[in-house]
Amino acid sequence: MTTRRWWGAPVQLGDAAPLQRLDTLFSPDEPVFTAAQPLTVRVRGIMIREDMDWSFRGDNDIAVVTTFQFGAEPPVQRLHYMKNSVPLGWQGAFFHDTVLSLRDLTDSILTLRLQIYDMDGVSEALVQQITDAANSVAVAFPQLARYAGALAMLAPGLVGLVDNLDAHDQILDQRLKLELDEPGTGHALLQPGYFVCFKDPHEQELSLNADLRVVDADGNEYTAASYAVLEVARAFHEHYEWEIDQRIAKLIAELEGKGQSGKAAIEFLRQTLTAYSRFRRLERAQELKSKPSRSPAEQDLLDELTQDPSLSPFLTGKL
Repeated sequence: MTTRRWWGAPVQLGDAAPLQRLDTLFSPDEPVFTAAQPLTVRVRGIMIREDMDWSFRGDNDIAVVTTFQFGAEPPVQRLHYMKNSVPLGWQGAFFHDTVLSLRDLTDSILTLRLQIYDMDGVSEALVQQITDAANSVAVAFPQLARYAGALAMLAPGLVGLVDNLDAHDQILDQRLKLELDEPGTGHALLQPGYFVCFKDPHEQELSLNADLRVVDADGNEYTAASYAVLEVARAFHEHYEWEIDQRIAKLIAELEGKGQSGKAAIEFLRQTLTAYSRFRRLERAQELKSKPSRSPAEQDLLDELTQDPSLSPFLTGKL
């Protein structure tokens, strides 16, 4: 039988659902995603089985990081969890469990990277500072740390740790590419469900139970190696500010040269600010239109704005 590190299960697990290949539909009631639908990916839990510490105390100093990327867009990193002396077993109480959340899916390929490492030589003071600031956008999106005001002092240590996480002891580090495609094409499908990433490849003989634990045919927990459970949902679970922070992190990644769009960073910034400028001009035009009377200068400005071909489709009606 085929051995793989990534397997999937439907959203409706019942008591337990057999793990399936990712190029098949997990459930006939849940088709693959289509453009314009909402999408949220979350890390629902990790099971740590290996003690990576040289002293074999039965715990690890854990960091959990994900990176997502649509097509050739810049990648966005997320720090979900960081803590010293984490005991072996299940962990699910993260700072932030959301990897990404969108109201409007526009791309056809999503690449995810999941990293779980035992941190070596990281000061307890830094870990405590990061934990204390867990609710900050600087921790949620490490790329924003240096721009987070009072928390900018955490940036060198936090960004350095996240960017160089693979210099530490690997527990699990895997990538997954999900595509909007038809079942049976050999591509891992972007579809609702649970995605289980194993440290070691195995055959299709396991299930995921209602507690999100991997079990065998007799209901016994899988104990051979570590694994993580991600959930992909056809929903938007975050708030408006989250979308803004997510886009800012993507913009900063592009400006730092991490994108693969083939465009210069300044061009990416120009496109972003052009869209912002048009929106502000549209706001100004609507403000002028709503006034009961306008000065000659205001009328001249409104005439100029309504003649802008990028704005005119949105400025219909009486002036």
